[in-house]
Amino acid sequence: MANVSTEKAADGETIWQEALDRLAYFNMLAIPDSERPNRPSYQNGKLTEVVFRGKAHRLDVAPGEIGGKHGYRTSNTVGAEAGPFEFRWSPIPQDFALTEGARVPATAFDHSLSQRFAVTDARFAIGQGGNNSIKGFGSGRTYPIYQPGKEGSLPPGGLQLTRIAANGVITSGEGVLADSVGMFAISGLFTPPDDFQLNVFVMVKDPGSLYTESELPVVEPVKDLPGNSTFLYFSTFVPTVTSTDIGFGPAGPSSFDVHEKLRLCETNFSGRGPQGLASRYQIGPTVGEHPVHLKFSPTSGNGTSADDPSASYDAEAFKLYDGAEHVGTLKIETDEIRALIEPLDGVPEEMFTQMFAGFGPVSGGDGAFAGAQGFQINLGVGTGVPHLSSILYLFELADPTGRFRSTDGK
Repeated sequence: MANVSTEKAADGETIWQEALDRLAYFNMLAIPDSERPNRPSYQNGKLTEVVFRGKAHRLDVAPGEIGGKHGYRTSNTVGAEAGPFEFRWSPIPQDFALTEGARVPATAFDHSLSQRFAVTDARFAIGQGGNNSIKGFGSGRTYPIYQPGKEGSLPPGGLQLTRIAANGVITSGEGVLADSVGMFAISGLFTPPDDFQLNVFVMVKDPGSLYTESELPVVEPVKDLPGNSTFLYFSTFVPTVTSTDIGFGPAGPSSFDVHEKLRLCETNFSGRGPQGLASRYQIGPTVGEHPVHLKFSPTSGNGTSADDPSASYDAEAFKLYDGAEHVGTLKIETDEIRALIEPLDGVPEEMFTQMFAGFGPVSGGDGAFAGAQGFQINLGVGTGVPHLSSILYLFELADPTGRFRSTDGK
């Protein structure tokens, strides 16, 4: 199929970007439910599977405040509006190719190693009542974390934690989400087999009536939840169709060097408004630069189905400015990006629109983000040639002292 002409690209760029930005996002904080505890499975005394069960609360993240002595601050609020969720977590061999409905081989969990895992039989209810939900599957990776103990603390040698992170594809839904097409990402801390606090992030493309520009009911905060992290959003986009340098290999495109821009943003959702379940995504001012170097995995699929996703990894920098003054930089490495080719209303089919989900650790920072530690998950859509994108990054930064928090809404 022919590529879009240069003349057509110049005429359609604004319209296409508006279509890419028209997405429904649902951001939730998932915690255990004492009435529905996790169900672990063991073989030969070793953990091989956990069915996570709990409740997912609405998580509101305010747009960042730039400037002043802190450089950057935001606020988080965890809402009482919640729905049940469940998914099957299973460590898998490094080279295991996960497909929908595939039998997952029993593999022992080792907290000292970084292991791949499968997410299957996933169901996330969005909003109170549990009537609207998405189902799906995906894969991810564990990240071992050791926290040294203080003198006289228990356990005396410190604490072994595990971060789990995954991305996946929506395969079906229920209620107003019955026909949803999209992806999800998960990240958070897990102390097997029962204790966890996870960020569950869902994106629905072509959201129709799910998308609103109206005000949503104010979140009713839940008190007394752990507040050692601060979450923050950044939205990125390609400012022009000439902002991408594409590297080619024997099999086609092998890398992208993209000169993106950084935007403040806010997204929230509610099922309690007059329109029922709705998501609001507000994009704010451009506040920085976002250079990306992306490489496609040599074992990547074609991205034509959930069982054959294209895979890639990248290094990225988020350079934040207050006018002409550099505020700080966050650096990340995205360990895994899952992408699927999916048409998008308002974008020509020959531009090969993809939706994607990724995750990876924060690898450093400077200025307001000097010494920052944490993790990020991202969801978005983009086109092939010409290349445009709209990606929403959700950071979780370690923040025991409230360094990045303008108010403690958690």
